[in-house]
Amino acid sequence: MPVTTNLKVSTLAYVIVYVKDTEKALPFYKDVLGFKVKNAVPGWVELDMGNTTLALHGEDKNAEPAKAVKRGNNTVAVFNVDNANEAHEVLKSHGVKIVNAPQVVCETPEHVGMCVEFEDPDGNVLSLFGMHKK
Repeated sequence: MPVTTNLKVSTLAYVIVYVKDTEKALPFYKDVLGFKVKNAVPGWVELDMGNTTLALHGEDKNAEPAKAVKRGNNTVAVFNVDNANEAHEVLKSHGVKIVNAPQVVCETPEHVGMCVEFEDPDGNVLSLFGMHKK
């Protein structure tokens, strides 16, 4: 089947597992499953899986109820793209249901990480992520 899109997804970057409390969930992933911690801050833990990162995302207890995304314990695959804004436009041009338009999800001194979340035809939430220079 020929490729009919301009979207350039490169690799699977993250798999995000939504948990109630990262501090309580971490011992299972670290001590039972043996995953190594790459990075840990309150509400967000990155576990080393080689070329992919397994991330534990804690509930935002301070989010306004209307803005809080209820996901239960769903898992979200996050794919790398060069530009989240351009990827968003491609998804829209294909009539894809957008869950969250491009938004900043992390920052470094030189870059901003942006993602766009969308649904596949079965309603599964997927994400495209790109680092952009400030």
